[in-house]
Amino acid sequence: MTIVVFAEKNKAAAKLATILSGGNSTREHVADLPVYSFVAKGDEYKIIGLAGHITSYDFDPAYRDWKAIDPAVLLTANPIKNITKKNYERAVRQLAKQADSIVLACDYDREGENIGFEARDIALQVRKVPVKRARFSSLSANEVEKAFDDLVEPDTNLAMSADTRQILDLRMGAAFTRFMTLAVREKAYTKNILSIGPCQTPTCGFVYEREKAIRDFKPEDFWKIEAVFQAGSSEFEGVHRKGNIRDIELAKQIYEKLQGTREATVFRLNIKEKQINPPYPLNTNEFLKRASQFLDISPEKALEIAEQLYLAGFISYPRTETNLYPEDHDFKSMLKNLLRIGEYASFAENLLKTTVSPRNGKKDGHDHPPIHPIKAVSEKQIKNAVKLDNSWKVYDLIVRHFLANLMDSALFEKTHMEVHVKDEPFDCKGSVMKSEGWKQVYPFEISKEKLLPPVAEGDKVAVNKLTNTKSQTTPPKTPN
Repeated sequence: MTIVVFAEKNKAAAKLATILSGGNSTREHVADLPVYSFVAKGDEYKIIGLAGHITSYDFDPAYRDWKAIDPAVLLTANPIKNITKKNYERAVRQLAKQADSIVLACDYDREGENIGFEARDIALQVRKVPVKRARFSSLSANEVEKAFDDLVEPDTNLAMSADTRQILDLRMGAAFTRFMTLAVREKAYTKNILSIGPCQTPTCGFVYEREKAIRDFKPEDFWKIEAVFQAGSSEFEGVHRKGNIRDIELAKQIYEKLQGTREATVFRLNIKEKQINPPYPLNTNEFLKRASQFLDISPEKALEIAEQLYLAGFISYPRTETNLYPEDHDFKSMLKNLLRIGEYASFAENLLKTTVSPRNGKKDGHDHPPIHPIKAVSEKQIKNAVKLDNSWKVYDLIVRHFLANLMDSALFEKTHMEVHVKDEPFDCKGSVMKSEGWKQVYPFEISKEKLLPPVAEGDKVAVNKLTNTKSQTTPPKTPN
């Protein structure tokens, strides 16, 4: 029996072939596109990687005349689906002639299911054969083999939801673009097109509002009175209780009152123990935020790198809403795997001595598990396999997040000291880490609070420096 498999990309097809053939597949070409062939369990397999969507929706040519067609008509017009990548259509048709069954093995999400259905629909025009779905969340050997052993029915609702999105995007985009463009042309005498879309237009609105706020912003002066105190050999800083003082006369009055003062009193000391829990497992949104915040990598680039790490078999599927692990998730196998990598070995070793338990979130997308490593690899291996800048940094973030999520909470002693210079209150804040917990593996979240010296209420401290600094309020940040 000949089984034709449709993967989403060529790299994924090659990985599937390597796993399912035990490394014994041969590469041939159909319609000038690579196809991986092998025999497994008595069946002949042919796996081809698509190139994302190979079809798209557009309106019938009868709707192309902007002046003759009322834009409102487009909101209910039924578009037609066109083949946009003819070479992939030819390859699918040729492979379908040989197929006794078809397996869809694209990424398991809305778009992946839809891409598989595009190939399926073309293939079934050639030959009516059974179609099954291989559902997996990572390109690890165990998960791929299990998926092909336990094939399921394709998810029509999931695939059609992507079709619905495409049709709505087309209808709304075309109708409102034509309406707005024609309306503006009547008044402004321009030939430019005013593009409107369900995603781009709200985004442009956010950008406009922020830019307007920046341009309309008028800076205001304020003064901040700060002090440098000393207890024993340790210096520490304090800020006057009033913070940013907008009244220049008040700031001047307080500052002049304190001039020449060389001693202050610790009026109140408040010490609280604070527990900082490990981060929840990574879903896509959280991953993109952290890659931007901690690694200074744009969301678009971070997702591109993560997808390549997934295709290389190093991490799980990076598009997921889920931030909780299933109860039967195998943590120990991955931890044992990480013992081979020096950067993570000691953390993995310590976790293996405990009852491994994640700190789960509450979001379950019912599609993929949280983003996590599935293979322990070195920096050299990452750079050899993924030819993108910052690929190691992204992998390292994912591994460290995985480990941090399994570790104990960090424990801090938070101190708030109220120091009086004469009768003027200054606030001094600091912290002492009592137990690093998960923060020892996660160097990205660094506390800016400083260590305060050991003092008691009523103690006298030296006033080494007093400043009255003029500053200005700053406008909102420009969106990146």
